[in-house]
Amino acid sequence: MRCGSCRHEWLVTAEWLDRFNQALEACPACGTDCQGEDRPDFCADPEDPAQEDSAVREFYWYHSSTHEDWPDRKLDPAARLTDVTKRRMEAMGSGVGAWASRQKTKALHVGTYEAAIENMLRRMDDQGSSDDQFYLYRVQLDPNCVIESGVHQEPTNFVGDVYLAEVCAPGTNVFRYVNVHEDPSSVSLAIEPDAMRAVQGIPMPLAVDVTDPWVLDAIARLSEATSKSAPQPKLQRFRLREVTALASEARRLESEIAAGLPLALRERFTVGFDEAGFDTAPTAFPTKLVGLARIVTEPRAVLDALNAEPWRVLQAIEGEAVFS
Repeated sequence: MRCGSCRHEWLVTAEWLDRFNQALEACPACGTDCQGEDRPDFCADPEDPAQEDSAVREFYWYHSSTHEDWPDRKLDPAARLTDVTKRRMEAMGSGVGAWASRQKTKALHVGTYEAAIENMLRRMDDQGSSDDQFYLYRVQLDPNCVIESGVHQEPTNFVGDVYLAEVCAPGTNVFRYVNVHEDPSSVSLAIEPDAMRAVQGIPMPLAVDVTDPWVLDAIARLSEATSKSAPQPKLQRFRLREVTALASEARRLESEIAAGLPLALRERFTVGFDEAGFDTAPTAFPTKLVGLARIVTEPRAVLDALNAEPWRVLQAIEGEAVFS
């Protein structure tokens, strides 16, 4: 952390951050807490190897996405726009074609393994993407990529987009910034597609054996809950909402799994329970719970799965062997 008032820097834990966000902790040097404009915020460790350009080029970088073939050079940003949206854009003087062309020039984001996983969990929780299929990608940068000097604040606009041409010297295709959202204080990169040499990808989460003892116990608990009557309706947004015993048991299972995760991830751990589909697919929810948790608690298994995947070469180097 770095205090915005006195510039003091120090290391903190997740527990300290939790108290800080409740105004129960402050800068140890000057007492500035989370309520002021100059509140302490995350900064990059000056000893982080990613401060060195050579290390940035040698490291693997990670990205989570719902796109099966990321980065998809043929992706049409306008494909998901409805006709109504297109007409509104045209009426406001923002042509769909120009908008789509600009979308194709925005930078891609890659970071640490932890940041990629936290990004996936955040999207599942905040953006209602718990039912979406996610993929984890591992990226190797082109050894000739051009890196902007220094580590900066993330240069996103109000919708979270970054355009390197607006923040870097001409020809630069890698921009380092401090990630303050996922794996806070780690270094992430905003990159142009031509900065990537190759990628590997796997679907998330990894498959889980349905005979896993916890999964079997969870299925039994959910099955038993289907025969129970609903508990007392809960008041939600000024309306009584009935929560079934099955949904309540699913929520308890989710909380039990989340309790084994780092503090910063527990509130973001939202899997989503398909109550209507439980009878036809009783293993789906418990195996997804275990699979998502193991991405955090057993990263070696994820990395081994990535190691088994072939590299998809994006920028071939003349005279150099292609990845196996």
